[in-house]
Amino acid sequence: MKLAKPFIAVSFLGIIGALYHAWSEGAFSTNYGVVSFSPYASLYGVPYWVFGVVWFPLVFAVGLWSTKLGTRMLPMELLILLSVGNVFTGYLWFLDLLVVKAFTLVYVALYSTNYALTVLIVAEHWSSDVMRGYLYGTVTGAIIGIFLGPYGVVVCGLGGGLFGALRHYLLPVKISSGTTPPKGTVG
Repeated sequence: MKLAKPFIAVSFLGIIGALYHAWSEGAFSTNYGVVSFSPYASLYGVPYWVFGVVWFPLVFAVGLWSTKLGTRMLPMELLILLSVGNVFTGYLWFLDLLVVKAFTLVYVALYSTNYALTVLIVAEHWSSDVMRGYLYGTVTGAIIGIFLGPYGVVVCGLGGGLFGALRHYLLPVKISSGTTPPKGTVG
């Protein structure tokens, strides 16, 4: 599959959504200090809207660069980047739903944009070990998270997916006896 162009389009929609979110939060017209130092609207003094305004252009630029302007397949390594964003949105879900008890479509649209980008990467490389590791890690993490409640399912599922994908990059290549090692490995 070639999902680079849809990936680039969705990440561009993320930029528009993040700018709209910043505008709806009054980020461009109110006192920066009011927004940045409110107890549930910032992380270490950085307003949450800043993360979206930085995150989606970053994903868009990395998507453009890594696919040579949409002419090549999406690289699997983008899964790691997007999984970090998914874990962060898990924290934001926690704040929105359990702490602040607020539900806005703007937030849901931004979080869903990151999830949609993740789905495009998984769909592009569905047959690889990394994607199977991501899937198994997500399921295992979600099952473990059941003991921590609904938020635990989300966080452990996302973290498990990230770990499941990363383990294929961090573990050495195993070569069984009687087989020829893949090109570029020492056997």
